[in-house]
Amino acid sequence: MQRAALSCVVVLATALGCDALPRSLHHRRDPRALVVAQAADVTGLDLARVLDNESVEVGQIVFEGLVRWRPETIDIEPGLAIAWQVSADGLHWVFTLRPGVVFHDGTPLDAAAVVFSFERVLDPHHPSYLAGDDAQYWRGLLKDIVRVTALGPTLVEIDVARPYAPLLGELAAFPIVSPAAVRRWGDDFMRHPVGTGAFAFEAWDPGDEVVVARFAGYWGPPPPLERIVFRVVIDARQRLVDLQSGSVDLAAGILPDEQAFVELHPDLALHHAASNDISYLAFNLTHPPFDDIRVRRAISHAINKVPIVKLAYQGRASAADSALSPGQLGYHLPATRYAYDPARARQLLAEAAAAGAFDPARTYRLYAPTTPRAYLPAPERVAHYLEAALAQVGVRIELILQPLPGHLAAIRRSEHDLALFGWIGDTGDPDNVLYVLLHSDNAVPGSTHNIAFYKNPEVDRLLVAAQAPIDPASRDRLYAQVQDRVAEDAPWVPIAHSEVVIAARAELDHVVVSPLGHPLYTLIRRKEPR
Repeated sequence: MQRAALSCVVVLATALGCDALPRSLHHRRDPRALVVAQAADVTGLDLARVLDNESVEVGQIVFEGLVRWRPETIDIEPGLAIAWQVSADGLHWVFTLRPGVVFHDGTPLDAAAVVFSFERVLDPHHPSYLAGDDAQYWRGLLKDIVRVTALGPTLVEIDVARPYAPLLGELAAFPIVSPAAVRRWGDDFMRHPVGTGAFAFEAWDPGDEVVVARFAGYWGPPPPLERIVFRVVIDARQRLVDLQSGSVDLAAGILPDEQAFVELHPDLALHHAASNDISYLAFNLTHPPFDDIRVRRAISHAINKVPIVKLAYQGRASAADSALSPGQLGYHLPATRYAYDPARARQLLAEAAAAGAFDPARTYRLYAPTTPRAYLPAPERVAHYLEAALAQVGVRIELILQPLPGHLAAIRRSEHDLALFGWIGDTGDPDNVLYVLLHSDNAVPGSTHNIAFYKNPEVDRLLVAAQAPIDPASRDRLYAQVQDRVAEDAPWVPIAHSEVVIAARAELDHVVVSPLGHPLYTLIRRKEPR
C-alpha cells in the first residue's frame, strides 16, 4: 500500500510539471518562522476597512475584539473584555476590560481606546472618522449602537437603540485599535496597523508579502511561532510547487484536482473543516429579464449542483438549498426547492418569452471571479459549467472573468446580469449571512453586498425581528420564514456550502481551521524532530 501511494505521488508530481523532491533536498528556513502562500495580496491592513479574505486573515492576528471565538467553534468567550453584563431591557451593555493589556506601540488598552475605535467608524464628527465607503460594512452592522461611553479606565458601556442579538458576534470581529497609532499614521494606518494581538505588524511589500512578528508584550500565552510571512503566489500550480519544495509551509487556494496529491504526499498534509459559507449565482433583479420570476425559477431548475460539488469541489462541499450552512443557528430547508429539471426550465422560459419577458436571442453577461476563494476554490470551472447548463435550456451567456478586485467592483456597480460569488459569515451569527446578503439596506449600488439587489419588505421585517435577543428557537422560526420566502422569490441559486481546505507541510502541528475560514495561527507549531 505504501509503495502504491508513493507511485501515485510521483505520477501526480509529473503532472504538475515538477519532480517529487526527496526530503534531503527541501529548502530549509528558520524553523521559528512560518511562510504562507496566499492566492492574492491583501488590500489593506486596517481591519475596519477591509473585507477580502486575505486581509481579514492577517488582520485578525494583529487586532483583537472585546470578545473572541473559542478555538474551532463560533462560541463566544472573553477577549479584551473579561466580563460583561446586559441590562434587563437589552439596551445597555457594560464590559470590564482585561487589565495590563498594551498595544503593539506600548500604549495601554483602556476604555478611551475602545471608545475611540468605535467612534472613528460610527461618529462622522470624530477627527479620525473613516469617511466614504471606508468602514461602510461595519457602519451597517453596528448601526444600532447609539453611543459608546467610558465609565472608568476599565469599564465601557455600549448603548443600543433596540435589543440586538448579533452584537457579541460582531464585537468578536470588530478591531480595537491604538488611538496613538491612528493619530500618527492617519489614512496610512492601512499600511501600519497597531492592535493588541499575539502578532504585531512588521512589514508589507505590496504584491509580494506581509510579515508579522510575535509580540513580546502580549497579554496571553505566547504563540509558538516567532514570525509569519504571508507571501503572494497568484498561480495555484506554483503554490503547490512551493509547498512541495518546502519554500512555503502552508498554502491556501489549492485546486480541488490537486488535493489528492497533497493527501498522498508523505511530506504534506491536507487540513479541512466545514465553514459557515455559501457560494451562489445571483440574478440582478434590476436587469430584465431577471425581474421576471419565471426566468429566475427556470434557471434555478437548469442547474444540477451534484456535478459541481463532485468536480469543482472534489466532494468537499454539500449542495445548497439556502444561504445558511447545516448545523448553523437558523439552518432550514426551504419549503420551495428547485430540483434539476431542464424540461421544466425550458417550459418556464417559453412562457416568459411568450409574454414578452424573455428574449432567447439576447446574450446575458455572467460575471465570475478568477481568484480562488474558500467558498469557490475553482471559480472558472463553476462559471463554465453554469454557462453550459444555461445554454442547454436556451439562455445565451457571455462570461466576464476577472480577478477578485475587478469582479467585486463590477458587481457592486450593478454591471452584471448574473454573478457568481459567495460569502463566509464573519461573526458566526446567521444575521451576518442573511441580513448582509438579502436585506434591502445592503442593495445600494456602489457598496452593495446584496448583489441580487433583492428587496422584499416582508423579508426585511423578518430579518430585523430576528435580530432581537430572543431565545434561539424563536430566531430559528423567524429565519425559517425568511428562507422560505427567499426561496419562493428565487433571487439567486444557492450552489454549495464548502469545506475550507488548507495544505501544509507535514511537520506542522496544531493546524486548525476555524468555521470562519482561517487557520488559527496562534496555535501552529512545528513538531519536535524525532
